Amino acid sequence: MKTRFSVILDRIKLVIALLTMAFIAYMFTFYLDADVGVVVCAFLLLAPLISALLAWAASRRTHVTMKAPDALQKGKHFTVSATVSADGRLPVPFLRVQLAQDANFVRDDNRTVQSAMVAAEDLPVGFGMTAQYAGCGYIHCGKLEISDYLGLFSFPVRDTPAPLKIGVIPLIPSLTGAALMLRAVSDAVLTMDEEEEESTASFTSQSMPGYVHRDYVPGDNLRRINWKLSAKRNKLMVRMDEAASAVRPTVILDLQHEIEPDALRRRETMMEAALGFLMLLVRQGLPSSLRFAQEGAWKCLELDSEDAVRLAAVELADADFVNDGSRLDPAALTEKAGAYMVYTTRPDKILDEKLRTLKAEGYVCCAFPEMKDPPQMQGADAVWQLSEDFSMTAVRK
Repeated sequence: MKTRFSVILDRIKLVIALLTMAFIAYMFTFYLDADVGVVVCAFLLLAPLISALLAWAASRRTHVTMKAPDALQKGKHFTVSATVSADGRLPVPFLRVQLAQDANFVRDDNRTVQSAMVAAEDLPVGFGMTAQYAGCGYIHCGKLEISDYLGLFSFPVRDTPAPLKIGVIPLIPSLTGAALMLRAVSDAVLTMDEEEEESTASFTSQSMPGYVHRDYVPGDNLRRINWKLSAKRNKLMVRMDEAASAVRPTVILDLQHEIEPDALRRRETMMEAALGFLMLLVRQGLPSSLRFAQEGAWKCLELDSEDAVRLAAVELADADFVNDGSRLDPAALTEKAGAYMVYTTRPDKILDEKLRTLKAEGYVCCAFPEMKDPPQMQGADAVWQLSEDFSMTAVRK
C-alpha cells in the first residue's frame, strides 16, 4: 500500500506538471503568438482530459485474477500468478501491479510491475515468494491502478481480486527434554484409566473384581499393561477382559491471529512443539485430542496414529486461531482426558484462572515461549518453557 509520504509526493508532482503547462500556455498566448497560444491551450486542455478519460474507462473494464497454492510446506518457494484482462477494443494505458502479503511470506523482490496491454490479450504477471512462518496468511493486491498516457492521473482498478488465503504447514519436530512431561502425562492418563476400569470391574455379574491377563506381545497397547502385576512376576502382563477406555490426553492451543514477524515466530514454535508432543503420545500408544480455535469456534481432532498427527499439521495450516471469546475450549472439561497440555503465547492471569478450572479435572501442564522472567502459572501442575530449537526447560515440574 502507498505510504502517506508517497501520496503527498505524487500530488506535488501533479501540481508542478499542471503549473508548468499553464505557464507555457500563458507565455505563448500573451508574449509569443496568440494564434499559436490558442492552439497550445486547446492541446494542453484536451490532451490531458482525453488521456484521463481513457485511463478512467480502462480502470472500469480491467479485471485481475490471482492464483497460488492453497497449502504448502514451510520454507517452500512458490509463485503467485496475477492475470490481467480487459474488455473493449482500445488498448489499456499503463498498468501498475504490486502485491502485498502477510508476514508469513517473503517476496523475492518488492518490484512494481508496470506495463501497457492490448485488450484482446491477457497479461500474465508472476511474483515469487517463500513461505516463512507456519499458519495461514493472506496475499492481496497492494497496488492495482491505471495511469493515463501522459502520466498525470492514476485511477484504481475497480474490479480487485479477493485476497488469497494460503496455509503454511508446520513441521513436526523432535523435542528435547520432553521425557519428564511425557512420563507425567502418561502416569496421569494410566491412573485415570485404571480407576475407570476398577470401577467397572467391581460391578461385574460375578461381583468379583479382577482381570484376565496374558504375557505382553510386542505391538500390544501399552495402556493395557498391568504394571503392578508385571513388577511382581518380573515380566510384562497385559489385561485382556476390558476394552480400552475413552481417556485421551488433550492438547489445547491458546493462540491467536498474529501479524508481526516476532509474534508469528513464537506462535509457530508453540504449534510445532504441540505437534511434536502429540507425535510422542501416539508413538507411546496413547490416543490424544487436539483443540484449537478456527473462524470463531473451537475445533477438536482425535489423533490415534502418526498419520493422524501429520493430517493435524495440515489442519493447523488453515487455522486462523480466532476463538469465540474463551481462551480455552469449554468442551474440554466434559471429556475424559486425564491430562491437559496447554500451549500458549500469552501466559497471563486470565489463562491462569482457566487452568485452575482444568486442574479440577486432571493433570494440567502449561508450555509457553522462552522468557527472561517467566510467570509461575499457579493454576498448572507443571510449567515449561520452550526455546526456538524446541528444547524444554522446567519452570515448575
